Amino acid sequence: MLAPTRLRTEAPHREITRLPTHPVVALALTATAYLAVSLALHHRVLGDLAGSTTGWTSDAHLFVWWLNWFPWAAGHGQDPLFTTYQHYPTGVNAMWNTSVPLLAFLLAPITLTAGAVAAFNIGMILGPVVSGLALVLALRPYINRWLPRSIAGLLYAFSPFVVAHSSVGHINLVWAILPPILLWAVHAIFVTPGARPARAGMLLGGGFAVQTGIYSQTAALGGVALVVAAACLAIRRPQLAAERIPSVARAAAACVATYVALVPYPLYLLLAGPARPRGQIRDPATSGADVANVVVPSPLSSFRFGTGRLGEQLHSHPGEQGGYLGVALLIVLVVAVVALRSALVRVTAAVGLVLLVLSFGIDAVVLNHDTGIPLPWHLVERVPLLAEIEPVRFQVFVALCAAVMVAAWLDHLADRPPGPGRTAAVAATLLAVATWLPSNSQESVPATVPAFFTRSAQQYLDDHDVVETVPRITGEWVGGADPLLWQAASGMAYRTTGGYFIGSDPRHDLLLEAPSNLYQDVAEQITAGRPTSMAGAGAAARQLRAAGVTVVLVVDRPGIDSAPLIEWTRTVTGSPGRRIDDAWLFPLRRWA
Repeated sequence: MLAPTRLRTEAPHREITRLPTHPVVALALTATAYLAVSLALHHRVLGDLAGSTTGWTSDAHLFVWWLNWFPWAAGHGQDPLFTTYQHYPTGVNAMWNTSVPLLAFLLAPITLTAGAVAAFNIGMILGPVVSGLALVLALRPYINRWLPRSIAGLLYAFSPFVVAHSSVGHINLVWAILPPILLWAVHAIFVTPGARPARAGMLLGGGFAVQTGIYSQTAALGGVALVVAAACLAIRRPQLAAERIPSVARAAAACVATYVALVPYPLYLLLAGPARPRGQIRDPATSGADVANVVVPSPLSSFRFGTGRLGEQLHSHPGEQGGYLGVALLIVLVVAVVALRSALVRVTAAVGLVLLVLSFGIDAVVLNHDTGIPLPWHLVERVPLLAEIEPVRFQVFVALCAAVMVAAWLDHLADRPPGPGRTAAVAATLLAVATWLPSNSQESVPATVPAFFTRSAQQYLDDHDVVETVPRITGEWVGGADPLLWQAASGMAYRTTGGYFIGSDPRHDLLLEAPSNLYQDVAEQITAGRPTSMAGAGAAARQLRAAGVTVVLVVDRPGIDSAPLIEWTRTVTGSPGRRIDDAWLFPLRRWA
């Protein structure tokens, strides 16, 4: 724990960098600047907000489904946090998935008027803006001047982490508001606890509840980060830490009580709800960051300084390569630690360093080569729930720490007398910050929906129908979730046995998509042009009926000859089928 005067930077030359405006006006101007940057980042989707999605993976279409699902479920008497509209009849536990219920609620007016695709794109654009503003506000107890705080907010809002996840359509991660909330909580609970620590704890519990409504994994990451921050503060001032144990304990109790009171049903679904995964979701050996990414930028960075080939060797894909700090910014951070006798800078650096090491996972991986060197995350890889964390995503907290240190350094420079030295230091710092500039590589993907789903699905199907679609829903990152987009566009006119989700069923402890069946296996062989036999049609029909399927829907796809698929489906369903718009509909009666 720290004396408050050591954390806050005094500002005798405050007029140099503080905006001469009312705080509300300053906040509006900052928000406008952040919005302009976010619009530039996502410029490729601006001309077609309702017809394409930012981000090149199927995850974007999965998020569109969830954004559509929540307002639809609320209006139709369905449980918004557990759905059988995917993976019927077992269903999908929304709390074990990237279901973003809070964002779905906030964006519902857009979803209900312009559609879920437009809501997703607007959410992607607004996420960095809100995250950056959250940091600007959270830094107020630490740094007086607005300009250093706004630069820190900009740095954090468009950090390599946010840009990386924006490129793959991860709306749950570009809304990175919990780290700034925790920064505020550190000051309110650990540094300068007031007379009512329970009040701060309640507010923090509300923050964790909000994050649970965006992405529960980040809430778990935040819990670990908060413990790390508390430990670093306690190590620095052990006597003061001991004195503040009672007030911190009251705040912690209030935090937990508030959190449980606000999200009891989501907690039940996470801890004991149906269809939750019963096996480990990810291999711990593959969910850490590449150590080299600290100094080697991904292809999403504008300035790569001749490291292009090295960047191509980084572990995982660019969407998870968000840990870049860069040599220039690292030099600035080291200089800030050495030059400033600032508790804020040094504690922040310690917390950031610990979280950076944790982000590497259980073993050090360098340029996709596992060195076998064990790292601290080994200690929690078997701990229930914590073991499901992807440590690579601690990178968002590392970016926050870097941004806070830059703000403190710029605030310090503002206190120095004007002159060439200060000008050079400020210029060098801003140049280092500019090395985080993203490249112009943000993609948009058409959200194409066959006419059947927008014109006819409501007429020919209802919510008692369980539809087996061809193509089926998969976790393939290109096109796999398209049928979910179509289901959403139909107005949730039917249920489906397919699904792209994390869960389980009576036969599988872990599922990352709905399991295939004999009908779909043969359909995929036909699509691939491989020789097939109709001999298994009877068994395929029995499997479909056992799953509750009432309709098989074969959708036209460019470049795919539908004739053999139609023949196979007729043999399985015993129905001649009916062509409607750009799809073939085959009833499959339970008693047939």
